[in-house]
Amino acid sequence: MPLSQNPIVEWPPELQQLLQGLQITTGADGKRSGRIDLDVDPKTLFLLNEFEARVRHRQVRLRRADSAECLVGEMNVLVGLGAAADPTRHIGKVRISFYDIQDDSCVDPAPQR
Repeated sequence: MPLSQNPIVEWPPELQQLLQGLQITTGADGKRSGRIDLDVDPKTLFLLNEFEARVRHRQVRLRRADSAECLVGEMNVLVGLGAAADPTRHIGKVRISFYDIQDDSCVDPAPQR
């Protein structure tokens, strides 16, 4: 099924705080991507891995906490970056990243009949 026919998956509300510092950049080709590196505890790492497996080859809707703006993009595989800055509370550092980020209306289109 083409990507355009797969329903968009919402970023989980329980992980929303992880995207607060998401840095979005525009490449030379005009396409936007975003990433954030952060320390995670075991529960958060499990939730991120579970979500990433579910959304593979699908678009993810990101609702910005600081505005009414929504974005959609495809999530890359989580990347482990090594030890956490505070190993007493976290098990490691990961990179969450997205590619082909586009503006979104925050509304799912009506199903076609």
